Amino acid sequence: MAGADAIVDDAALEPLVARSDMADRLISADVPLARLQRACGGEIPGLIAAPDLLELVRKARGFGMRLGRPLAMRHAQGRLEGWAEVVPDAEGCTIRLSDWHAIESEAAPTSLPDEETRLAVENLLAEAMIWLDEGQRVLACETQAPDLAVLSQRVIGHRGAHWTTLFDFGNSDDVPAVWQARRGAKLAIEGSTRPWHLLLTSGSGGFRLLLRPLADFGEDEDGEADLLPPNLLRDELGPAMHGPVRRIIRQAEAIRDRMAGPLPREYREYAQDIVRAGKHLRELADELGDAEAIEHGIMEIAVEPVRISEIVDSACRILQGRADARRITLMAEQTALVAMVDRRRTLQILLNIVGNAIDYGPADSTVSVTTGQIGDMAELRVEDEGHALSPEDRIRIFDKFERLGRSGDSGSGLGLYIALMLARAMGGTVEAQAAEGGGNSFRITLPLA
Repeated sequence: MAGADAIVDDAALEPLVARSDMADRLISADVPLARLQRACGGEIPGLIAAPDLLELVRKARGFGMRLGRPLAMRHAQGRLEGWAEVVPDAEGCTIRLSDWHAIESEAAPTSLPDEETRLAVENLLAEAMIWLDEGQRVLACETQAPDLAVLSQRVIGHRGAHWTTLFDFGNSDDVPAVWQARRGAKLAIEGSTRPWHLLLTSGSGGFRLLLRPLADFGEDEDGEADLLPPNLLRDELGPAMHGPVRRIIRQAEAIRDRMAGPLPREYREYAQDIVRAGKHLRELADELGDAEAIEHGIMEIAVEPVRISEIVDSACRILQGRADARRITLMAEQTALVAMVDRRRTLQILLNIVGNAIDYGPADSTVSVTTGQIGDMAELRVEDEGHALSPEDRIRIFDKFERLGRSGDSGSGLGLYIALMLARAMGGTVEAQAAEGGGNSFRITLPLA
């Protein structure tokens, strides 16, 4: 069919099967997979030519574990898509592609990234969708399921409230409801006899809650079936990166400081760039590890009575060099308040927020940390003299990977997201406000001892 997509095998019942050897060469394949291999410029036997499939096979073989995810593999004549599962063994890997579609097209093929593909499927199959604003407050519900009528009425009565008031998550290992919904949560809904799967997703202008019956997931009631260890980056890949990155930084510093002899100025500047890039990579690995732990609800929090002034002093001492480099004055107020918090995680919150104020505030300005008490909560305020954020940006800035349009090496966009999640895990919160007289004020609340 000229100029249009033609679906050759739609929602095929039988999975496609292929085999690869220990060198990731495709040695046998069912016809559609063999056609894909040749269309991508490969041969049989030959190295797997579809990049996404090759990456999945290499990961499965390297980790020695079964892996699976949706793939949309493009080639010159169209694409082959479906759920790919790779099972490694002593001789190579068995590849299975189920729920597959082979699509031929004369037009340039397009496909969604894997995460977007998964969310598109979730949107398509959801029996209910609850719309939320940027503060995750309830706006409206869209559903035609009769047994969700009670939920629809409940949404109307909870408009403007945080969405967590709609459901009862129980006491699931003390994991915050937002974390549970981010990775997919199981729950019961009043008025329905069916168990449900809830997924919190973000989009332009707000958030959405997607509800699907657990029966859709078959035996895997969690729906996600994430076959990688939940702490892979934090406990395995992150620490493995620290050694090589540390050596890069140390050797670049030696070059920069001319420890091996005289060096032209431009080469010292190159070395300084390497040092900065290495430190940025190290910080990024740590932040990604923390974000991964937060997403999987495995962030370790151990609370104890801690004097707030000790944490504030530690944060200021650590950041003093960075502040001096930008001629910024750090001012900290002493307090006798004692909070019931995790000492290390509270320090991490302050380092992220005060560090941001130093990095993005104007030179020759002041960053202040003040403390107070509101009821049974300790309050810390970090104020800068920078450009005041808009009301919308004061909400967006806590989103994961949000950098407010900044480019270059200006952070990963994870620091404030992690700070907010850590504060919530300890029973507090973080919010951005406009400071009196200009600038920004970040308000941290934590429970008193």
